[in-house]
Amino acid sequence: MAKAQRLRLNMLELNGTPVAATICLDYHDIVYLYNSGYDPKFSWLSVGLISKAMCIQDSIRRGKKRFDFLKGGEQYKYHLGGHEIPLYACSLSLEQ
Repeated sequence: MAKAQRLRLNMLELNGTPVAATICLDYHDIVYLYNSGYDPKFSWLSVGLISKAMCIQDSIRRGKKRFDFLKGGEQYKYHLGGHEIPLYACSLSLEQ
C-alpha cells in the first residue's frame, strides 16, 4: 500500500516526542481514516483530536473530495464535522 502511495502514516510530535498518530488509506478522491492513537499522558492537549484535524487539513491541501472516518460512533468524529451515512446489507440466494 505504501509503495502504491495509498497508505499514509502521520505522526504528531511535541518537542521531538511522538504523541499521536493516524493511519489513512487513499483511494482516488477519498481518504479513509483506518486507525489512530495517542499517548494518554498528552490527552490534556487533545493531541488525538489535533492529529485527526491535521490529517483532514492535509487531505484538503492534497485536493481530496471526501474524508471518511469509517464506522463507529466516537464523539471526535462528530466534533470534526462527520455525520452518519446509513449502511445496508443485502443478501441474495438462489433457491433450487
